[in-house]
Amino acid sequence: MRFIQALLMLLLVGLGLAFAALSLGTFAALTDNAPLWLRSLGSLENVLGVKLGLLGLPPFLRATVLAFVSSVLMGLAAYYKPR
Repeated sequence: MRFIQALLMLLLVGLGLAFAALSLGTFAALTDNAPLWLRSLGSLENVLGVKLGLLGLPPFLRATVLAFVSSVLMGLAAYYKPR
């Protein structure tokens, strides 16, 4: 059982980090002064948003939703951490 919990925790942490990076990139795409690598993460999120049909949301709301989803995933990872 602990092995499954550890595997689930690692999966949730990985997903949480991916969503956090996309959120950071989306926030960075809102400004012109952000580094290019951060804005490229925002454009990657834009491409994924087009494929999923979520482009109707404003960019700030998309970034906020992604930040919320990443925090929920990290919270679930902490909950399923084997003790």
